Formats: sequence, structure tokens, C-alpha cells
Amino acid sequence: MSVTKRVGFNFFKPYTKVEGEDPIVINLARLFEEVRKRYLEARTEGLDQEYKHVYRFNDEPARLANVSIDYDTQFYHLVFERLDYVLPNRTTLHGESKAVELEDDEYIGHDVSVLYDPENHILMIQRNRSSLGPTAIEGCLRTLLQQFEVADSFEMALITDNSAKRRALNQSSYRKIQLKVTGSKADGIIERLWGKAPSGLDVVEISLSSGLKKVDEIDNEFSKEILEEFVNDDEVTSLRIRSREDDESTVEAIDLIDHKFQCFAGFKIDDDRQINPISVFDRMVYLYSNEENGMRNKILRV
Repeated sequence: MSVTKRVGFNFFKPYTKVEGEDPIVINLARLFEEVRKRYLEARTEGLDQEYKHVYRFNDEPARLANVSIDYDTQFYHLVFERLDYVLPNRTTLHGESKAVELEDDEYIGHDVSVLYDPENHILMIQRNRSSLGPTAIEGCLRTLLQQFEVADSFEMALITDNSAKRRALNQSSYRKIQLKVTGSKADGIIERLWGKAPSGLDVVEISLSSGLKKVDEIDNEFSKEILEEFVNDDEVTSLRIRSREDDESTVEAIDLIDHKFQCFAGFKIDDDRQINPISVFDRMVYLYSNEENGMRNKILRV
């Protein structure tokens, strides 16, 4: 049996700061190349069996499992692992649950991939619920930069889409609209539907979706009316859409509140029940750099 898992990606710029000066973009290629060479030397010559960089985040062990470079694109591929000591159960649909058995020094590893573009200084980070997030990855890179004496300070800034509102209102077809409102705006939505708002109501979430066929879409005029009504309201805490710019473009996600650049991809999970990091990176390269709808071009245009 195979299932499809939807995976999201966010984009960041790496910065360092010297005391008394404004933050500046830092090129991480020197660091990644040094770490890559050390990992490669340790694996091929067997000089050090404990060569992987291990650190702790939220009192759990984590590590930079691998660093490689795609020579065609010159993008770096980093694989981070969260090492989970809490064991999951295994079972059948109607069977008894049993804990997975591991040795005392073994862990359950949760992979996450990172693409780094050294020319434009952009990090593309895979988002998994059970894996390391951007804050943990930022902490790892900070310790490495200090260890290799490249920089003392380091932070990753989320790349935001200042054109989100304009682009959202100029889409040709809308596939999904997700809305989250609070306060009097939430009361107003419920009053429209039921004539009155119940006491104790704080948040209302609405999700509108088209059919699954490529030609399916939510009415264009209706979609734009929703966006125009809610996009500038302080009581709207989340407003996201999935839409197409034109008939030939792919469906993309646009966040009208946080304005963060993001994209998504579906991965089939087959017999091994894992998403191969190489497959993830290959898809990341395409999503990031394809000439028609690649995220690189969208980010650089802002």
C-alpha cells in the first residue's frame, strides 16, 4: 500500500552581525564545503567513526547527518536528523500494540532536508511535523560557524513575499481558501449563518476547497470578494490560498497574512515507508530553480 504525504518548504536568508553594525548576509558555502570534505574524508578513509556533528536542541540529541553538493546546480544538500529516544508502537489495524525494540544507544531518526543556494544566499528548508524546524537548524549552523571560526553570530530570516496581496488578487483560478478570524469578525461570520453568535466564541476557521480535478476551481469573483473583505482586517489571523496565476502555471500557495514564501510537494510513501532524502532534494531543486514557476525567480523578483 502506498500513500502520498504532502510536504511544505519555507525560505530563509542567512545573516551575521558585528557589534555596532547592521546585519549582513553571510555566504555559508565556505562552511558547508569544509564540513562536506571532512565528512567525505571520514567516510572514505575511516579515520573517525564519530565524525557527524551532534548537538542538543530542547534537551534532545540532533545531528547534521550529511552534506553533499549537486555539481550541476552547485546547490548544497544538508540532511539534519532529530534523534528521538521515545519509541513508537507497531501494530496492525486490529492487533495489539508493541513498542519498537532498540538498543540503549539507538534512536528513531527523523530526517529533514535543506537546500542552500550559494549564489543567492537562500536556504530552502523542508518542514516536517516530527523533524527539526528552522530554529533547531539555525542553532546547529550557529555552533558550526563558531566552531570553524567563520562567524560568532548567526540568524536565519524568513523570506517574505511583499507582493502577496497583489499576486493573490491577480490569480486566474482559486483552488483553496483558508481563513481564520477572531473577535467581532468571528461573531459576524456566525451571525450571517445562524442569525446570532453564541457566547464564548473566540475563533472561527473556514476552509473552502474546489474539486480534485485540474479544471476544478472556486468561483473567481466570489474568491476575490473574500480576499478583499478579509485581507486588511486586524481580526484576521490567517488567510491562505492555493491558486494558479494562469492556465499553464502550477498551483501555488500564497500567505496573505504572514507573507512567507512557501511551496508544497506530494511524495509517495511505498514499501519502505520513508521519504528518501535524495528524492526530496531532487524535488526541491525543481521547485526552486525551474525556469517557468521556480521559487528562486519569484523570490528574486520581490
